[in-house]
Amino acid sequence: MTICSIAKRRNRLSHMKLPIHAALLGALACLSVRGAAGDEVQPPAASAGWSVSLLDLAGQVHKVGRAAEQPVQAVVFLSTECPIANGYVPELNRLYRELRAQAAAVAFFGVISDRTISRAEAVRHAAEYKLEYPVLFDASGELAAQLKPTHTPQAFLLDASGAVLYSGRIDDAWADLGKRRAQASRHDLADAVAAAAAGRAIELAKTEPVGCFYEAAIQEKLRSRPTYTRDVAPILTTHCMGCHRAGEVAPFALANYADAAKRAQQISDVTHARYMPPWRPEHNYGDFLGERRLTERQLEILAAWADADAPEGDADDLPPPPRYTDGWQLGEPDIVVKMPEAFTIPAEGRDVFRCFVLPLDVPADRLVAAVEFRPGNRKVVHHAIYFLDANGVARKKDEADPAPGYGSFGGPGFLPTGDLGGWSPGYQARFLPEDLGRYLKKGSDLVLQVHYHPSGKPETDQSSLGIHYVKKPSRKVVATITITNRNLYIEAGENHHEMSGTYTLPSDVRLVGVTPHMHLLGKEMKATATLPDGKTIPLIWIKNWNFNWQDQYILRQPLKLPKGTRIDVTAAYDNSPANPFNPSSPPRRVTWGEQTTDEMFFCFFPVTTDRAEDLMPLIIDNIFSLRNAGRRRNPPAESAQ
Repeated sequence: MTICSIAKRRNRLSHMKLPIHAALLGALACLSVRGAAGDEVQPPAASAGWSVSLLDLAGQVHKVGRAAEQPVQAVVFLSTECPIANGYVPELNRLYRELRAQAAAVAFFGVISDRTISRAEAVRHAAEYKLEYPVLFDASGELAAQLKPTHTPQAFLLDASGAVLYSGRIDDAWADLGKRRAQASRHDLADAVAAAAAGRAIELAKTEPVGCFYEAAIQEKLRSRPTYTRDVAPILTTHCMGCHRAGEVAPFALANYADAAKRAQQISDVTHARYMPPWRPEHNYGDFLGERRLTERQLEILAAWADADAPEGDADDLPPPPRYTDGWQLGEPDIVVKMPEAFTIPAEGRDVFRCFVLPLDVPADRLVAAVEFRPGNRKVVHHAIYFLDANGVARKKDEADPAPGYGSFGGPGFLPTGDLGGWSPGYQARFLPEDLGRYLKKGSDLVLQVHYHPSGKPETDQSSLGIHYVKKPSRKVVATITITNRNLYIEAGENHHEMSGTYTLPSDVRLVGVTPHMHLLGKEMKATATLPDGKTIPLIWIKNWNFNWQDQYILRQPLKLPKGTRIDVTAAYDNSPANPFNPSSPPRRVTWGEQTTDEMFFCFFPVTTDRAEDLMPLIIDNIFSLRNAGRRRNPPAESAQ
């Protein structure tokens, strides 16, 4: 039995030489990328799939479906009492060991989805039978509702979109209840895994499982009575506690039953309004890393729990508390830089946007593989962006401001010579794959822009960053396509002012992500790609723009876009008194600019190319876009005030 791993293509710009003085010009170019830059996704199929986040019996979070850790996923529904399911434990252990030994690109899970079994009972069962693979505890039956098993054991094999590639038995050892062969003649699950991992068609995609019945009707009836320990705590652990815990940016903790029960109705209200967890893109518009969207089933659970007066449930159902790393998560950095002095955040007033100049003292040009941000005061640090300045402009701005750093809303107040990404609460630092890195020019300063939330009392912050270099000699650079429109004039009282911009690709690219950017009058922004054959691919759509929750959205897998593809961006602005974010009261006419009372129209698209010679035209176009964006035109005569 051989398990084949997926061989992913690695495209290299093998002759790109450093220094590349303009290679990463432009603000907000990109954050980390998961998977090789050559990996492709073909929406909308992948982005239209489903995704479920579950805790295993050890308390680790795993995603099944579209957002899974591996492109192929095997899940086997188990039972603590079914003798046929328990009899397959040695075979499943062997298959799991072989997958690990061959480093196959396959995630392998057992699943316990039985409302009558507590988490503590499932833990004891796994220990008694020595299950070696992760066992997901499908506490609320969400995975079972998606895959609809009829028996235990029953296996499902899924692709990267969550589509079922195989379902049925593990092998043919059991012909029927009470009818077991001396030896299996077919290894259906193992064969299906091998074919899927190798990219081959599966010979037999469906078989009839043999085992104990999965009593779906009874399970659904029991699921109608959610409790905190079984149903709500896993949701809060996987989606909320990254921010809602002691010392983090959220205003209160959700670490235990008392924390959650006193806010049960509030939790239900803000999640149904999609205000929390904060995730702005519309569903099916882009398949991004770090998606924080709750499923409809999870929203139903939170509402039903609040309506039932927040029952606590059985302590044996409670998942283990999550573990968080306090030190450097990626190991000791090559460079550690820190704000030179503490900055004081006032107790009240508007949010504060402050830039701090951190000299890097880098003696030679390097590529950066990862940046890890450590907020000095998590109660007030909302998010941070890391710009690069090789021209000393930011130092002069800092010197002219008597307080630490200098104020700058929107961008950093100058044309950056690159960037190293950014951070927001819940973001997990990770290395770029293999040879991919961000260009860091010798002598550059790191300009750290931090967005602060006043907390109601004076606070101080002195944040730091750890920078990791690319260690391999091979190099691959990410450039940025910037779509902008500087003819921005929004009359006072106008509640739906539309803007648009477009760019046609001069070469084949692989799109890494999307970063929309507007200010406080922003209402919505949408980006699409129209291929040369006329097919339209949705890239991102933020219907309810909120400047305080802007993000840099990185595709789960880079998207191949051929030469001649047209990228279109449209946006709408609300300059009426009904916009609560309007910085002017009464509203005034708004034009392009860096200040809080000004506006912008930007959408950044970090990309990579297969050939080095294809990268430079993109870099040049980006330079001109950014330089021209900062120049205002005279307003139209008919609109002059």
